This record gives sequence, C-alpha cells and structure tokens, in this order.
Amino acid sequence: MTDRNRAARFAVLWALQYDRRPQDLPLLRFLLQQQTTFYQEAVPWGLAPDLTLAGFLVAEHRQAEDLWLHWTAKNISFDTALGYHLNHLLTGGAAATAELVRASTHPDRDRILGDITSDRHTDAAVEGWLDQQREQFPADPADESLKAWAYHAARLGEREASRLFMTEWAASEPRTDDTLNTLQFHLAQLGYLTEAVAVQKEAIALCDSPPESSLKASKLLSLVGLERQAGDFTGAWQSLQAAGQALSGVPDWPWMGMWQAFVKEYFLLVPVAPGHQGRLLLEEGDRHLREAPQKWLSGVLDSAIAAAEHLNENDKLSRYQALRGVDHHQRGRRPSPRSAETSRGTGPHP
Repeated sequence: MTDRNRAARFAVLWALQYDRRPQDLPLLRFLLQQQTTFYQEAVPWGLAPDLTLAGFLVAEHRQAEDLWLHWTAKNISFDTALGYHLNHLLTGGAAATAELVRASTHPDRDRILGDITSDRHTDAAVEGWLDQQREQFPADPADESLKAWAYHAARLGEREASRLFMTEWAASEPRTDDTLNTLQFHLAQLGYLTEAVAVQKEAIALCDSPPESSLKASKLLSLVGLERQAGDFTGAWQSLQAAGQALSGVPDWPWMGMWQAFVKEYFLLVPVAPGHQGRLLLEEGDRHLREAPQKWLSGVLDSAIAAAEHLNENDKLSRYQALRGVDHHQRGRRPSPRSAETSRGTGPHP
C-alpha cells in the first residue's frame, strides 16, 4: 500500500509541533485518525514518531474524550500496544477518564478500566510523562537535535538534507559502535550506499572483537549486503570470504540465523558476478545447502532458486524447488506470492 499523503501529513504535524494553538485540536484529531488508519493498513509492526507525535499533540490538549482515539492507536499492533503509552489516555485526568469509560458501552470497557485504574496511573505520573514528551518533541525548533532533523527530513523525502544532518550529527559524537551503526543504517536507508560502505568498514576496523568471532562476522555480512547493493562485486566477494573465515573460529558455528545470512549472500551474488564466478558461487552455496538440516533452508531457498534460474542450472533448480515444497508442506502453508514470483524468475528482493 502507498500512502501518497504520508509526507504531507507529517509535514503538517511537524509544523504544529512548533506552533501549538488551542484551536488546532480538531485538525490534530483528524491527523491522529489518519495516521492510525495508515498504520492499521500498511504498518504491521514497528512504531515511529509519525504516530507518537500525533498522539502527543492531541494528548497535550487534555481532553478526556480523546481516550478512544488513543486506545485505537495503542491497539493497532503488538508494537504499538507496547510503545504507545497508556498515559495518552489519562491526560484528561485519571478520575475523569475512568468515569467516562465506566459510563460507556465500548466493547473494551472492562479491559480499559483494568489498565487505567492501577495505583501507578496518577495525575502526577501523567504530568511527569508529559514533561518527558515535551523534551522529546520540543516546541522550539532550536531545541531539536541534528539527528532528529535528519529523521524529519527523511520522512519528508528530503534525502540530501537528511544525509547532511545525520553526517553532521555523527561528526559531533564519539566514534563509537552505536554512532557508526546509526550513521551507516541511515545512509543506506537513504540510498547513499557508497558512504554507508565506508562507514561500515570503519565500524569493522574499530571492532575490538577477535578476528574470528560472530560479532566480526555479523559486521562483515552487513558489509557484504551493502557492497552488493552498491554494485561492488569484488568488495562483496572479499567481505563474504572474510565473514566465512571469522565464522570458522566460532564455537558451535553455524547458528541458523547467521548461517542463513551467510549462505544467502552466495546466491544473491550470483546474478551480479562476472564471468565464471557466478557458477563458482552457486557451487559453494550448493555445498552449504547439502550440509545443512532441512529446518535451516527456509530463509535461503528463494535466493538459491533465483540463482539457479539465472545460470540455467535446471538440475539444481528442480532440487531447490523440491526442497522448498517440502519446507512449505512441513510448515503447513502454500508458497507466498513473493515466492511464486521468485520461482518465475523475477529474482530475490534483498
């Protein structure tokens, strides 16, 4: 699903964050409703400031009747249930909110009452939470961090501005693993893959783990994906070999998740490999598949099928499709539309 108004809606929310007026409440309610609908229809997991900002700006008006809007937003998904704070419902006053719920015929009436009538949900606690929200969403643009500006610009589709904000933020921070991870991930999300590769290489160089370790291997596998997406086959192949060497010294290697990420890259590199190297990669990936238990294959087979199709390796293709059929049967499900597309030759989606 594509929400054409998402960026425009966030731009309005962002502007309202810096210009708060009592008469804006109807507009804020509408924006929260629209943002909730977007999450219900297109965001099966996760929670971002585009929803929490809308919720906070409504909550700051302290109208008890808005609890129903907040309750709907909170119950979109598992992530919103955890992350969209119950205090949103209580900003109209704990007693007034409880009374309003008791008088209602809402199907979740008893559940809401059970949640909001705990001793810890006091007006003082709600006020403290509102103060924290005001720090997170300041009314003065000058109080925003560079990282916040980077995220805001990204949501508005301003890629270059977002890159500059995040790069400047990182330059002012210690060059720690957390800083580099944030910078690399953001650059990659924006599509600045060459810069993301450089940052990931810096993170690997600073990694104080032993050369043969799962942490080092994980960082190298992230680098493989970035280099592959950036079109640097040679770099990706070298990084994949280095990841294999790191994993060779890890006790109890391989684990399923790391194994899937490692072997999958062999197959993902096949379509971009020059000359005969694609067949060498396919053979190596195939060797790993033959040595692995069936339950480990589910995260790899679509990519293996696409690689075999790319090279017209029909024997391998038939075997991989048969393995996928067994996996789907064991899981009690049919191939997904995405899997079906892959088997027709559209290729994997990294």
